[in-house]
Amino acid sequence: MNEELFEIYNQSNVINLAANKNSNITGQIFDFIVVGSGAGGAVVAKELAEKGAKVALVEEGALPFPYQSSAFRSLLKLYRDGGVTGTIGKPMISIPLGRCVGGTTVINSGTCFHTPKKVLQQWEEKLGLLELNSDDFQKCFDKVEQEIHVEEADWNVMNRSSAFIRKIFTNKGLPCYPLRRNAHNCQGCGMCCYGCTSGAKKSMELTYIPEGIRSGLFLFYNARANRVLLSNRTIGNGVLIDVLNPVNRKVIDKVELKGGKIIIACGTLLSPLLLKRSGIAVDNPNLGAHLTIHPASKVSIELDDNISSWIGIPQGCYSPVLEEEGIAFEGIAMPPDLGPTVFPFSGEELTHYWKNYKNIATFGFMIKDSNEGSLKFSIKNTPIFSYHLTDTDVFRLKKAFTFLVELALEENPKRIFIMSTKQPNIIMTKDDLYKFIKEKHKPSDFECMAFHPLGTCRMADSPDKGVCNPYHKVFGTDNIFVCDGSSIPTSLGVNPQLTIMALATRLGKTLAKGFL
Repeated sequence: MNEELFEIYNQSNVINLAANKNSNITGQIFDFIVVGSGAGGAVVAKELAEKGAKVALVEEGALPFPYQSSAFRSLLKLYRDGGVTGTIGKPMISIPLGRCVGGTTVINSGTCFHTPKKVLQQWEEKLGLLELNSDDFQKCFDKVEQEIHVEEADWNVMNRSSAFIRKIFTNKGLPCYPLRRNAHNCQGCGMCCYGCTSGAKKSMELTYIPEGIRSGLFLFYNARANRVLLSNRTIGNGVLIDVLNPVNRKVIDKVELKGGKIIIACGTLLSPLLLKRSGIAVDNPNLGAHLTIHPASKVSIELDDNISSWIGIPQGCYSPVLEEEGIAFEGIAMPPDLGPTVFPFSGEELTHYWKNYKNIATFGFMIKDSNEGSLKFSIKNTPIFSYHLTDTDVFRLKKAFTFLVELALEENPKRIFIMSTKQPNIIMTKDDLYKFIKEKHKPSDFECMAFHPLGTCRMADSPDKGVCNPYHKVFGTDNIFVCDGSSIPTSLGVNPQLTIMALATRLGKTLAKGFL
């Protein structure tokens, strides 16, 4: 942490509840209590604090500083449940979530897309979200991009894996573009997903939250929201907080924060759980439903050259070549202390992959959801999210794998690894690829991850269609709002960070004017 940040996070309005039980602070009444400090919560909290509102921003995790030089150590420090959060189904799909001040923005790749126009039209036609096609909403994107320094990735700072991918695409006259990212003067440290060690990635702990603190925002961390405190079942008047030991995450105390309006921004997998625990919207059939995740996978291409794909921007380029078919190609790379651990092979194949990891170029893709998942509870009443790939997803996965493998084979690689547990999954010739194409696959044959959970508290024009109204207020309540990925109504087909932040900017502007 540099000297300026150190001073900001040591101000009296930044409270580590595990070490500070100052009743003078926790006993105050806030205009707004915002639960969650990621792309939704940090933005709306800062926007309100700048307008003079008294705002409490509550975060379950700790400060992410100092950033770790080891991806594995960062995983243990910054990720929820050590990075093993995910959905149950065919197959099980991991969804990494951040648990620290700044939320998942600290551990994402920094990719920034606007909401596609066809998605906004779909929301207008099916869910009555007329206001999101307005010029005012588009101005929110401009404001966010300026705040977090969104700019195109520099090819000179990208990893050698991206250079190889660019080559095989452009050789066939196919588009391959630099991604727009919230990284200014990127140094190519390769740690985007583990806390950017150069500070180039402008995630929430470096941008919106410090600005909010300067404007009087109260930040409480090591503070997990247990439930929203209600009066008359429709009015939130505070939040009960579990104070957490930062080492073992056990509850060491409880405090109550009192506030006039409550904004839930815990993320798509956690916001519906907080509402349920609080007895809010429990009769709404949309609560916890409509989960979309953008299932994703990758190919690994073994070359003669030393690629060392962990040096440089890990997700720096993309291709929209199959966009109309629900497939988006984007770069992906992982450091050597984690990359081989997510490889779905064992024995000699895994040993070979690990030993030759420096020669492996990778490129990823995600598919637009053809299905929705939902929140369920196990026999022991443990919350789980259920999500299953469909035959359409299998078709898209195979098409994406086949497309990339065909391009890569033109360069005569040593071998190409497909993220599948079913053979043939190592491709060396066109005959191998033909066998893969002809093989009948089912969803559980593929290894997938996902990074963009959305929709579990979605906005709509009525409680029949969603949990929140077009301005994020939970139906049936007077002053409770949800503003994070869970309120985004459907799959976007692109990375959602900018959409979440633009919606939060819009909500902050609206609440500050007293419209709701």
